[in-house]
Amino acid sequence: MPPLASPDVAGHEITDIELAAGVADRVAVPRSEPADSFVLHAPLELLARTALLPYVESTSRAEARDQISELGNAFDRHDAADLPDGVHDFAHPAEAVRQLTGALDAGELDDTDGAARWLASHLNPLELADALADSILSSLAAAAHAPIFFWLAPRATPRWQLTGHLLRPLVRELARNPGWSLRWIDERPGHSPASADEMTRALAATPLLGEGPSNFIFPTMSRVDTPDLAPAILAPVCGPGAITERSRAITRVAAWSMLSEPTTHAAYGWSHALTMSQAALGIARSCADPSRALSTAATFVFGFRASLAINPLVTAFEAAPPRVTLDEALATGPDEAAAAAWHVAPEGRRHLATRLATRASVHPDAHLTKYTLACLDAAGDDPAAARLYLTAAAKLVGHWSSMAMPTGH
Repeated sequence: MPPLASPDVAGHEITDIELAAGVADRVAVPRSEPADSFVLHAPLELLARTALLPYVESTSRAEARDQISELGNAFDRHDAADLPDGVHDFAHPAEAVRQLTGALDAGELDDTDGAARWLASHLNPLELADALADSILSSLAAAAHAPIFFWLAPRATPRWQLTGHLLRPLVRELARNPGWSLRWIDERPGHSPASADEMTRALAATPLLGEGPSNFIFPTMSRVDTPDLAPAILAPVCGPGAITERSRAITRVAAWSMLSEPTTHAAYGWSHALTMSQAALGIARSCADPSRALSTAATFVFGFRASLAINPLVTAFEAAPPRVTLDEALATGPDEAAAAAWHVAPEGRRHLATRLATRASVHPDAHLTKYTLACLDAAGDDPAAARLYLTAAAKLVGHWSSMAMPTGH
């Protein structure tokens, strides 16, 4: 689909990618205060909205572009960090990586920026992932969202049309809490590869602990990073080899959790169960040991199910066909939306994907945008489960349709 051109403030025509790139230049500048949810998600939201634009119906593209513009305007309302002057220079990427990882370990916020700026200027998105995936994979700082950046960057702008400097605010947030990490994934004994069914059964065996003192990512995942929980149940099914099949089992469980659980935690819990696990699995190819990524992704789903699930895992869905149109169902509520999507015939799924992407792209919530893109990507990667992922996305779209529209970021 060709990019939609529209006038900028000077009256010139700008394409979708030029619009997004202009916003990226602003969002790439780190903010001074610890990131709230909006600031943390802004680079990821921008990447997701950019990736969704080709799916958006022509009648809604102007509104979807307005959401990208408003993202930049809202980000500008947060004060930029007072960063040291001067340009760092490195003889080789490995030197910059050493400085960056050292700054992350030491919690030196400003020192991350010089190395990140140099790396972003010298490496393409896949090279950045290859250089840093092992260092950031286990971090629970920045809400454990670092893998999402390295997964979305080449997905959204494979030729790095948006600045690589979007890395800068992310690593600054990682450095704020250098001690926050998953421990068990680096203490695993060796195991033979398990099957996808064994992975599903392990995740189904997650004990339902009930909500903890906080639903933030670090306490949720730390809660299960104890010898009797995630390591005991997941280590036997997270050995090396056969990564693809078990990866699909993990993301399917995340999507089934969205469908089988109430909507209480749909927006910020079950949406993260998929986006975080998918991203960790997506950068497995950049890790020296891809099974670490598998263990990380499995832990994310395990952690969310342990704290948020109230039902045993169900891998089936039943709903009567709705008596309204697809659009009416998507606008009504989560149950109606899911039922309508479930009953879309295979030949209608492309239209369904377009409707889901359009509704997510014109909505201001970052998590809805990221989740919808994740479901579309998962459906493309795992066609046998396309119906599942599109139905899960429809449920979240329907959930937000039943809520009062946010007034902005």
